[in-house]
Amino acid sequence: MQLLGNYLQSSKISYVYLYALFLGFISLWLSPFLVSSVTVLSTIYVFVNYKVISSKNTKKIVFVSFTILLISIIDTFLDGFSSIASSKLLLLVGFVSILASSFILFEKKKGNLIHFTLAISIVVAVINIIALSNYFINMDFYDELLLQSKSIPIPNMHHIHFGIINACIITILVGLIVTKKLNNRFQLKLTTFLAIIITISFHVLSSRTGLLSFYLGVVISLVAYAFQKKSYKELILGFLMILASLSMSYYFSNSFRNKIENSIQDYNSWGKGDEMNFKSMAMRIEASKMCIQIIKNNPFGVGANAQEGILQTTYIEQNTPLDIENRVGPHNQFLEFGVKYGWVGMILLIMFFISLIPVIRQSSFPLVAVITVIFISLFFESLLERQTGIFLFSFFIPLSISLFKEEISYNYERNMTSN
Repeated sequence: MQLLGNYLQSSKISYVYLYALFLGFISLWLSPFLVSSVTVLSTIYVFVNYKVISSKNTKKIVFVSFTILLISIIDTFLDGFSSIASSKLLLLVGFVSILASSFILFEKKKGNLIHFTLAISIVVAVINIIALSNYFINMDFYDELLLQSKSIPIPNMHHIHFGIINACIITILVGLIVTKKLNNRFQLKLTTFLAIIITISFHVLSSRTGLLSFYLGVVISLVAYAFQKKSYKELILGFLMILASLSMSYYFSNSFRNKIENSIQDYNSWGKGDEMNFKSMAMRIEASKMCIQIIKNNPFGVGANAQEGILQTTYIEQNTPLDIENRVGPHNQFLEFGVKYGWVGMILLIMFFISLIPVIRQSSFPLVAVITVIFISLFFESLLERQTGIFLFSFFIPLSISLFKEEISYNYERNMTSN
């Protein structure tokens, strides 16, 4: 048994798990079963390597995530292990396992992080090219759908999740270039190429959630950089580049332009009764009102099993103007947790991001952008309620922390010269 434990902690097993995590990432587009299998493997990996988590800050992050899991365990027990509560529990088990195993793996395999990041970026670029090709073949059809709050289809993935993945990947790739963490000219050229391809595709394909999260992440990271370096020239230049990017996207991309037009129509429907039907954001605002009412009436939550039933009952009690088919959930993770677990759930989710602050202080500014992307997206998508959201949430944060720690630096100038 001791021999097995030592083997599981060996470097070879970490290589195996690195490939398994890569397979799990690819499987987000291929097979939920494979993603689940990698999640099970991550749980085993954490169990035999938990001592590797040496950083106090990392331990705090994992501890808060485990506390979130704990309230789900309590809820599942109180609900008598109902199928709904149990499924939510399993999702949060995956959240903690992928998060902790990623911290451990990326700590052990620092030297492989650049190659790993480029590998997943190539996967994302390929998916973008496939989806973009489909869009251009049927451009008129999809442009019309965008005016109706519909989306451009992504192979085997919800468009909102794909938008968030794109936002994180772009931020990481540009961060690697700006902070000069690449090893040689080939990596620089490949990273630049991937960043350009994904950025162009992102502005054509992405959901409004992905776009909003990305640009807010960029703005906040620019502000953080300006304060850190006491230099505001880069801040002004950054804002000009953002304006140029948005202007060019609006001018050259029909899909981007139609999303803006649809957003204006959506905004104009707010609070106007039947006009809110089939308007994405207006429906979410109405759902958020229902959730706030539920939380007021149930400060300790109603539990995962009763959540949907009470939400639909509240729609009726509040005389919502939405048709039955449009009485959706809030697509807001904070409110989802508030309804299920009460104020405790919302506070713990906020505490998770507070626990990241000490790590942010020890890292370069691209980490601020990635964390902001994920944080903002939680207000528009319930990432912890679906397998893909769980994976991207608990995967990109450890990866970004490991990549952009200040002590992780590469002798860029020497490598550029030698190559």
